[in-house]
Amino acid sequence: MISRRGALVAGAAFFSAAWPTSPAMGRSTHTCRDRLVRLKGGRVLSYREYGNPAGPLVLYFHGTPGSRFEAGLIEDDACCAGVRLVSIDRPGMGCSTYDACRRILDWPCDAVELADTLGGCGSPFGILALSGGAPYAAACALRIPERLTHVAIVSGHTPPDAPGVCPGSEDKKIALIARHQRLGNLALGLISRRLDRKPEKVITKATSSWTAADRQLVLCNPRHHRNLIANLAAATHCGPHGAVTDIHLLGSPWCFSLGAIQGVNVSIWQGGCDPIATPSMGRYFHRHIAGSELRIDPHAGHVTMFKWHAAEILARFVFWGRRPCASSSRG
Repeated sequence: MISRRGALVAGAAFFSAAWPTSPAMGRSTHTCRDRLVRLKGGRVLSYREYGNPAGPLVLYFHGTPGSRFEAGLIEDDACCAGVRLVSIDRPGMGCSTYDACRRILDWPCDAVELADTLGGCGSPFGILALSGGAPYAAACALRIPERLTHVAIVSGHTPPDAPGVCPGSEDKKIALIARHQRLGNLALGLISRRLDRKPEKVITKATSSWTAADRQLVLCNPRHHRNLIANLAAATHCGPHGAVTDIHLLGSPWCFSLGAIQGVNVSIWQGGCDPIATPSMGRYFHRHIAGSELRIDPHAGHVTMFKWHAAEILARFVFWGRRPCASSSRG
């Protein structure tokens, strides 16, 4: 029998890869836009736009757990780069409809429907994925390479039991929730309620496995600190089931091979000090995705890799976004 304390301990760790932003607190002068789109099957996807509405379209896939607010950490970078960064709530998180039967390989269809709505039928777009968003980026690279200008995977988490990969600091807990989803629902539900009463205790626990640089980036900046709390709350806005399903899918077999990905530009961005997605995970993606580019910053952690290199990452989308026929020409 799992105790209440045990559930709290198990659940708090899954917020360790989630970070700021919120729709109201600590806003910059740039305008963000929240939207909903109804898919053909009747489900709703919620998303938030950052940057230039006329720029190259880039879909952002948040970490596990996370929400559409997560991309706010690079809001200013998106504006400077001139990209249209669209951050999507996966099913059951934020304001997107929960889907208990979803699979990772279902996500490319959702991404295409949204891109067709935003940019027109058949329009090209890029993908930027962070941490637990990596399997969804890989699935899109496999299933819809002809639509993609570029795919960037930052601090990406690999499939479970990937050979040659050093486990991350949260992998045991991911595996636990993947096997025991009822425990996960209890744990994340308790954490969500505790955020309202004792947010600082939750934040202390959630960031305990971060590097010192990651904690300084987020916790020593009042805007980021406030927004971290808001983002954690958004991840379970409609209850814990969406986040628990996301953890279950991340910690279970992905049911496709990274080696089958061809015909799309992929860059891998990895922090050399990242304890959550270890450097061996970045090397695993690079080794298995043919023609991919690997960039390792020996001084960066899980969050700082994303923020410190945002301008370089977004520049890839600007370059390839100007060449809409690049995907088809690669064969």
